[in-house]
Amino acid sequence: MHSSSETQRRIYTGQALRCVAMPLGGIGTGSVALCGDGSLRQWQIFNQVNHEAFLPHSFFALYAQPVGPGMRGQSVAKVLQSDALYDDQDFQPAPSVSDHIVPEEAKRLLERLPGVGATEFVGEYPIALVRYLDEELPVEVELEAYSPFIPLSPKDSGLPVVVFTFSMKNTSSQLLNISLLATLQNAVGWDGLTPIVGVECPCYGGNRNHVIRLRGLTAIDMGTARLPADDAHFGRMTLATLNSDATYLCQWDGLDELWRDFVTDGRLANAEDSTPSAPGRTWNGALAVSVQLSPQEDAQITFLLSWYFPNRYVNWDQSGLGIEDRKSKFWLGNRYNQWFDSSLAVAEYMRDNLHRLREETLRFHDAFYDSTLPRELLDAAGSQISIIRTPTCFWAEDGRFYGFEGCCGASTTHCSLSGCCPLNCTHVWNYEMTLSKLFPSLERTMRETDLEVQQHPSGYIPHRTVVPLYLPRPWERHIGGPAKPALDGELGTVLKTYREYRACGDLSWLGRMWPHIKLLMDYILEEHDPDGDGVIEGEQPNTYDISIYGANTFIGTLFLAALRAAEEIARLQGDEEAAQRYRERYERGRGNLDARLWNGEYFIQDVDLEKYPEQNWGLGCHSDQLLGQWWAHILDLGYLLPEEHVRSAAQAIFRHNFREGFEGHLQRPRAFVCDDEEGLLNCSWPRGGRPEVPTLYSDEVWTGIEYEVAGLLLFEGFIEEALRIVKAVRERQNGTRRSPWNEVECGDHYVRAMSSWALLEAASGYRYDAGRGLLAFAPRFTPETFRCFFITAQGWGVFVQQLAEGQQVDTLDVAWGKLELRELAFAFEGIPTEVRVATGEQMVETEWHQEKGQVYIGLAEPVTLTAGETLKVTISS
Repeated sequence: MHSSSETQRRIYTGQALRCVAMPLGGIGTGSVALCGDGSLRQWQIFNQVNHEAFLPHSFFALYAQPVGPGMRGQSVAKVLQSDALYDDQDFQPAPSVSDHIVPEEAKRLLERLPGVGATEFVGEYPIALVRYLDEELPVEVELEAYSPFIPLSPKDSGLPVVVFTFSMKNTSSQLLNISLLATLQNAVGWDGLTPIVGVECPCYGGNRNHVIRLRGLTAIDMGTARLPADDAHFGRMTLATLNSDATYLCQWDGLDELWRDFVTDGRLANAEDSTPSAPGRTWNGALAVSVQLSPQEDAQITFLLSWYFPNRYVNWDQSGLGIEDRKSKFWLGNRYNQWFDSSLAVAEYMRDNLHRLREETLRFHDAFYDSTLPRELLDAAGSQISIIRTPTCFWAEDGRFYGFEGCCGASTTHCSLSGCCPLNCTHVWNYEMTLSKLFPSLERTMRETDLEVQQHPSGYIPHRTVVPLYLPRPWERHIGGPAKPALDGELGTVLKTYREYRACGDLSWLGRMWPHIKLLMDYILEEHDPDGDGVIEGEQPNTYDISIYGANTFIGTLFLAALRAAEEIARLQGDEEAAQRYRERYERGRGNLDARLWNGEYFIQDVDLEKYPEQNWGLGCHSDQLLGQWWAHILDLGYLLPEEHVRSAAQAIFRHNFREGFEGHLQRPRAFVCDDEEGLLNCSWPRGGRPEVPTLYSDEVWTGIEYEVAGLLLFEGFIEEALRIVKAVRERQNGTRRSPWNEVECGDHYVRAMSSWALLEAASGYRYDAGRGLLAFAPRFTPETFRCFFITAQGWGVFVQQLAEGQQVDTLDVAWGKLELRELAFAFEGIPTEVRVATGEQMVETEWHQEKGQVYIGLAEPVTLTAGETLKVTISS
């Protein structure tokens, strides 16, 4: 695994390890976090949310012994976990996070057994590297941990498995016997919530393990004899290694006995027993793999952790959505049920496909991180991919994808468990871009739920989804956050539908959605813009959990963008009458909004504060004032308001809302940043006029808004300001006070932070329209030498641009899948005199023209490239 340079790669050491916790697991499978101390925490693979869930006796250890007479006393054994940061009484955590909390059982392990002196952690999602540092070890040891992750391949990215590969090198001058131990607690039957002490928990009983050897695989398969197959906590777990000679303890429950067995010679006793555990107790299972290494020789050992908990039931409260029944078992299942019938089957699939899955995962990693883009941009976009594979999201057995807003935790005082604010919240998911680009087929299921299931016959869409889908919809109810259907979420549904079409180019799918989009637009036009002036002024429920009133560009630009997107959809569907109607409303609205709300620097809210004294911002500078313009740039819809006003307002947001520190500022109702940190406020009042009760959350800092504003600044060419914001976020998430893979708002792993993916598109000038077959780039960083990841409907790869001696060479290297193109566009300074396009040695016939600084290249015949193939464009002046 490699990055653009080792100097760019962030290595977490010392204090920066304290909050490191990278979630590992597949899409919709739940996750377990590999932490900076080397421990496995946050065990959330049980269809449950509990950020502090911990499985005792689940760890790795290493044994090393020189070979030769009289060498037995020189052996060394260490748990691959460090307690270097466990006893720092002076540590002050950031508000609203819990990643720094070390479970008592994890501490207790290193009180009884020796751990390593220190660790180093490198995390470039989806791959984590841990180096174990200890002067007593005669070997270098490094762990590579990941769950397969391959964009556009949701099945292979949705496996309930983690791969742990240890690399060891003998740094001594002696022949060494080396052994690695992996041990796992059988947690089948656990509810994911009740604390476990050792092997004791009221949820346990009847647990039993079996040793299985299958074609190079040694596995301990774990289950229970106590629970029926339809129980919520029924399932299987498997600890396996790709070594047919591994030794084992099938069922153990005494830590001292395990350790004595292991440190005797690095091997286990091969004790096999399948006696069910007593009530309130479970068993652990352990595997050990031994190798012999000469001086400077190295070796690798791989372990697999797989799980199978098929019975996902609704385990959150839906009474606020009209479902008062809390006794029925509303079953949803997991998508992986369709592919496997046990965790052992998952382990076998990994055994048979490990080389391909690892190679394709590394291929994505390298295509993404081997880039000339600033490290903080890559870090922001790459780290938040992890949200897709945390318990924030799940993938039901029927193939539909769902998401909470986040996972309840330290930031959610109303609830510390379960998913926060269920489900598929339209207004929060308005900011998410990551899933839609990397797994567009899953994102389309969310639009199908919004439009084909959730939509009221009158046209509106509630912003929360009730599951299972056969239950009554939450129509005509106050469903919370805000009370009425979120208007920004409805407008976003139009934008997201057009985005999904551009990602797949499937006109038949768009045709299915079109009647629903038209019905939704009719509702919005009649209900929210009855006078037809293109300006929404009445009640506007929105993502700030309240309703605002009066003309404003937060809702206003979303409305304009939705009108433009609906116009484009209507034209694709051949409905010119609707397209013209949307266009006329758009033209009226953009003129009226600008005339009413432009204050010479930014856009304000025109609201009667005597009539509506609370929950508005009036003269304030709101960070979300150009949300619709951010969307319009992403969807290539053009400027919604005068370009010079948009650019001025974007700068004003940074100038007035970005703070170098928060001392003296009251963060209310919640605090997310420390006084000595930088960040972007949701709203400020640089010209006075702050209402006594302003819009809720105005005084908070949300990373999802910060990334959105930074993306907008990049689109407008304000590079330094954009990077300042992104650097501030990533420095806050640098491991010392917060995990780099957990951005908190109302809950952990909060969905809004997936706005970060748009940073890559803004930075590279990426535009893609699958229906048109268009792929375009206009790099905003080092255009003379540029390299970045790109993704299309059926494939992904690397875009490279080089400028030299009057020539611009642009190449598209396909790394996975296939790339189908009919048109290309590249930013080009100067007047082009010649354009040549080639695939390999084959020249491609083209027509080209220059428009607004871009060279548009039409291909005489569509071009299809497959993995390993390259398209090269040379533009000469």
